[in-house]
Amino acid sequence: MSDTRNPYGIDLGDRNARESLHETPEAIAMIARSLGAEGYSKRTAPGKWTLAEILAHLAQTEIIVQGRFRYALTIDSYVVQPFDQDLFMAVEPAADGDAALAAYTSLRRFALPLIDRLSGDQLAKRFRHPDHGDISVAWLLAWWAGHERRHLGQVERIAAR
Repeated sequence: MSDTRNPYGIDLGDRNARESLHETPEAIAMIARSLGAEGYSKRTAPGKWTLAEILAHLAQTEIIVQGRFRYALTIDSYVVQPFDQDLFMAVEPAADGDAALAAYTSLRRFALPLIDRLSGDQLAKRFRHPDHGDISVAWLLAWWAGHERRHLGQVERIAAR
């Protein structure tokens, strides 16, 4: 059975997902640090998330997705619990951009050694997502990489304002 279409595939493009998972957090961090504390309140447009909120969302996503791929690797017939990003943000709004950035980049550094040593069999390990159907660990890594590439674009637009 083939994997369902990745909704962030266009954001990832032809980039290697594992390489992107290495590079994108540092690109986001470099921009965030260059904007300084005053940059955390900037938005791409009125009503959109601030830079601090984007960073909090990335940290929250890091926690969720890291759990998902570890469960997928270790539990047969694993089924993902979906989450609503807006509900997460409602209970945990971004109060501290520095803390969100540190959490996001630290959690990623923790996961990279495992991501790098995933075997072909591990990448092919299948599990179920209620919204995306039968997917693999490789699909999840591509989703994850594309998702943060989309947010990198938002961070770049904030920096350009």
